[in-house]
Amino acid sequence: MKLKLIPKNEQELSKLFVLIFPLTLLLASLTSFLKDAYFTFANLIPNNKIFNYGFLDTLHYQATYGVLFATCICLSFTYLFSKSLGRIAILFPLLFLTLLGLVGTEFLDLVLSFFYQDRINVIGNSSLLIILKLLVGFGLFGLASLNLLAKREASIFVSAQFIYGAVVFYFISLLISRSELVVFTDSLMIKSLHTSMYIYVCVSFVFLSIVHFLMTKPLGATLFNKTLTAITFWGFLFLLPWTNFKYYFGSVIPNWLENVSIYLSLSLLIPLLAFAVNYVKTIQTKEDEGNKSSSLMSFSVIIFLITNLLHIISSFENILPLVGLTNFQNVINQGYIGSLIFASISFVYYLIPKVFGRLVKYSRLEDLVFSGLKFMYPVLLINNFLIGVNSGYSWNAGANAGSPTIYGEGFSILWSVVSINYSANTFISLLLMVLSFLFFISVARSISSGDVTTVEEMVYSNE
Repeated sequence: MKLKLIPKNEQELSKLFVLIFPLTLLLASLTSFLKDAYFTFANLIPNNKIFNYGFLDTLHYQATYGVLFATCICLSFTYLFSKSLGRIAILFPLLFLTLLGLVGTEFLDLVLSFFYQDRINVIGNSSLLIILKLLVGFGLFGLASLNLLAKREASIFVSAQFIYGAVVFYFISLLISRSELVVFTDSLMIKSLHTSMYIYVCVSFVFLSIVHFLMTKPLGATLFNKTLTAITFWGFLFLLPWTNFKYYFGSVIPNWLENVSIYLSLSLLIPLLAFAVNYVKTIQTKEDEGNKSSSLMSFSVIIFLITNLLHIISSFENILPLVGLTNFQNVINQGYIGSLIFASISFVYYLIPKVFGRLVKYSRLEDLVFSGLKFMYPVLLINNFLIGVNSGYSWNAGANAGSPTIYGEGFSILWSVVSINYSANTFISLLLMVLSFLFFISVARSISSGDVTTVEEMVYSNE
C-alpha cells in the first residue's frame, strides 16, 4: 500500500479519507458509549470536569456531527465531485489543504472541548477556532464554485449538485451561528436553524450524493428521471432548513415560526416521494448485482425514508406535543447521520479496489459487520423513539394532572418508565462500538492483504 504524503490528484487523496473514515467512526461510537455508560452508572462514577453528562454529550456531538461528518463530506467531495464534473480539480493543492483543514479544525474543536468546558458558540470552543472554521468553509465554498464554473460536461452529474449544496449550507450554518446573541429566544432560534441547516440539509445532501452514485455506476444502472432528482434537490433545499423549529412547540419561539415549520415539514412528502420513486425505478435497471456492501446502501435508503416519515408524522397536531422538547429530536438526528454512515461504509468498500488496487474478501467478518449494523442501529432508533414518546406523554400527563415530572414524585414515575431504555442504550452503544472496531479491522485487512487488482486510472484533464 502506497500513501503519498502530498497527493497529486483526487485518487491519491481519496486513499487518505478511506483510511480516516473507519477511525472517525470508531471515535464517534466510543464517545457514544462513554456518554450512555455514564448516564447509566452516574451514581457509581465521580462527577468532575470530564465525567459529567453535559461534557460527554458535547464530546459525542462533536465527534459524530463534527469529525465524522467532516470526513464523510471530504471523502465524497474528493472522489465524486471531480468525477461528476468530468475534470481534474482546479487548484488541487489548495483543495487538498482545505479538506485537511476541514477535518483538522473539527478534530481540534474536539480536543479543545477538554480545556473549554463552557462553549461560547455552537460551532466552536474559542473565537480563533470559529474564525478558522469560517475561513476553511469559505475556502471550500470558493473552490467548489470555481470547479463548478469550469465544468467540462454540458450538465453535471447529480452527485456534484448535492455535494455543492452541502458545501454551501455548511458555510451558511457557520455564518448564522453568532456568539453575540445574548437573548435566549434569539439564541434558541439560531441554534434551531443551525441544526436544520447543518444536520438536516448538509448530512442529507452528502448522503444523497453518495447514494445517487452507488445506485448507478457500480450497479450499471441508469438514472430513471432527472426531473425527479431536481424535485428532490430543490424540495429538501427549501424545506429542510425550517423544519426544526416545531420541536420547540410551546416554548419561547414565535407561534408563526412554529406553524411555518409544521407546514413545511408536511411538505417534505413531495421530495421524499420523488427520491423514493427515482431510487426504485433506477435500481430496476441495474445490470450488475454489485457486492455484498451494496446491501448497506439499500439499507441506508430505508433508514433515510423512515427518518423523513417520522419527521413528517411528528408534525401532526395531536403528536407534536408528545415529541416536542424530548429525546425524539435525537432520533431524527441519528436517523440522518445513520443513513450517511451506512452509505459511506458501502462507498468505502467500493473505493478500496478502485484506489488501493486491493480486492475485498467478503468473509464472515464482513457478514458480521453488515448484519450487526443493520440489526443494532434500528434498535437504537426504536429505543430512543420510545424514550421520546414515553417521556413526552408522561410530561404532558403530569402537567395536566398538576404533578410536574421534572422533580419529586412525578420525576420518579417518569424515570421508572424510561430508565430501562437508557440502560439499553448503553448496551446498544457498546455493541455498535465493537462493530465499528470490526469494520476498522475489515478495512485494514482488505487494504493490506487483499488480492491485487487493477487500480482505476484518472481519465480527466483540465484541457
